[in-house]
Amino acid sequence: MPKIVKMNKEYGILTIELSKSELVDLINSVECMTEREQRKLLENIPSTEEDRARLDRYKALQEDIRKIFEYR
Repeated sequence: MPKIVKMNKEYGILTIELSKSELVDLINSVECMTEREQRKLLENIPSTEEDRARLDRYKALQEDIRKIFEYR
């Protein structure tokens, strides 16, 4: 279970502690969300700008989490 280490409400910053397995689970979850969103876009052509933006956010989140994983 992720542990909150520090919270700064004024700046909206939250520091959490994750185990390696929790981080891997998070990566896998985001990958699934990204794949599901990509399939949804392909099935619903033409897609909306909102749908494409959501997929871009998922991909960016996936990349950020991967960088964290590789940094450790």
